[in-house]
Amino acid sequence: MKDFVDKMRLKEMAEEDIFFAKQDIELIDALQKKKLVKLAKCGGSDEKQQAEAFQERFEAISEKHKKKPRKLLKSYRRLLDDIKNACKRRG
Repeated sequence: MKDFVDKMRLKEMAEEDIFFAKQDIELIDALQKKKLVKLAKCGGSDEKQQAEAFQERFEAISEKHKKKPRKLLKSYRRLLDDIKNACKRRG
């Protein structure tokens, strides 16, 4: 009987960990999106078009690597670097 109770407790802990991991991923995604929007608004005549292109790229990256956190992070970093470079060229 003790084994069953321990297994149920472990199952509950695992479900809780999974829930919070998903929530963390969603929050990180939202923060990255917020940072992307802030960086994309650096001025220029084609600002809206370029911001939309960055947004589409962000969404594609998020979907492609949603189950691969390290690749997702690296892809976000490359995208943010591209945005910064685009802003430097305009500024």
